[in-house]
Amino acid sequence: MAIVLYSVSGLLYSTLRSQLTQKDEQELRSSMQFQKEMAIAISERQSSEQQWQKELFEYVVQQERLSLRIISPDGKVYSQSKNMRVPQSDFSPPTENFSYRAWRFHEGGHKEKYLITSTHFTLKGHQQWLVQAALNVSKNNEIIEDYYKKMMSVAVLAIVLFAAFGYWLARRGLSPLRTIVAEIEKIRAEDLHARISTQRWPTELNTLAASFDRMMMRLEASFKQLNRFSSDIAHELRGPINNLISAASVTQAKDRSSQEYQETLAAIVEEGERLSRMISSMLFLARADNSREVLTKETVSTTREFERLINFYDVLAEEKNITLTSEGDIRVMADPLLLQRALSNILANAIRHTGENGRIVLTATEDTDMSYLSITDNGEGISAEHLPLIFDRFYRIDAARSLAENTGLGLAIVKTIAELHGGKISVESEPGQGSKFTLALPKK
Repeated sequence: MAIVLYSVSGLLYSTLRSQLTQKDEQELRSSMQFQKEMAIAISERQSSEQQWQKELFEYVVQQERLSLRIISPDGKVYSQSKNMRVPQSDFSPPTENFSYRAWRFHEGGHKEKYLITSTHFTLKGHQQWLVQAALNVSKNNEIIEDYYKKMMSVAVLAIVLFAAFGYWLARRGLSPLRTIVAEIEKIRAEDLHARISTQRWPTELNTLAASFDRMMMRLEASFKQLNRFSSDIAHELRGPINNLISAASVTQAKDRSSQEYQETLAAIVEEGERLSRMISSMLFLARADNSREVLTKETVSTTREFERLINFYDVLAEEKNITLTSEGDIRVMADPLLLQRALSNILANAIRHTGENGRIVLTATEDTDMSYLSITDNGEGISAEHLPLIFDRFYRIDAARSLAENTGLGLAIVKTIAELHGGKISVESEPGQGSKFTLALPKK
């Protein structure tokens, strides 16, 4: 704004100065032309040789701004105006075309500016008289300087006013932002449910408020998950540790037979293995959360992977007379070990929740961009209220949370493996009808 204002002011000042200079130049040119015509007319009308010069000078000296000096052909000053301040020697010699220059007078604190020029008058008898003229343009100069000072004062005042208005406008415009900052600073760990988009904000800040609230929702969900995870860790570790302490304490209380020692040691080993599996799963999830789990992708045949799974779990399935079958043969880009672990967790979960004489089918399909590996059972199914939570860590549908073979991390690991591959895990289930878990992996 200041640059524009100064630019406009400078342009106006330059235009005014140029116009006044042109006006002065035109006035000096016109005056000299008029004086020359008058001198020629008077000289031709007078008979006396000196009479026409006197009449000419009496006629031309009656001007306030114009000063003249008339020099005879023999080089003597015939006459000059009383207000002529320019020395004779400061005038440039006459030229064929009209020309002038500026001349300044300084005396004490008094200053004047003149436009000076000289020319020849060829009069009666072909006599060439030198006429020197000085036009006082001091008043015009004073007008310009006065205008410049006033213009600068107005410009400075305008800049101050614009700056004050801009500051006030900026303060007013940023007031909602300061309010948002104040609201955000009030939020503590126990206030993660707070939202700021419920208030009325300017249109420009609505997106910011909505984005902040979405971030708060994610933080709240993460904190809840972390708190639940911490609580579940304490619960899950407490059980095996208490069992270990109890078994050792009871056995230590009195002498036992060799058989009783063997049973106690077997119980301790079982709880130790459970702790080992749990800690291994937690370490895997921690590495995945911190992006430290390295994938080694290669082309995997689903037929071969399904055969390995069926061969491994066939004995466990036979105990409940469950039939394991597979369908589809495609190629999947995945880390073989992680893929096998994900499918094993799903299949083990399916066998655990499928009743006697059940059936489990492993299916492989694909489309243009994705490969789909599904495990479908006709077991007990999952209630709708549990479906959004079954992939959370330590979440169990079973009321009995102490099953040694179930750490509550299996499906959470499946979800993590799917996300590491850039895919996802989904589930469809109906209570009493069975469940279908589908692992979707990108082809590239």
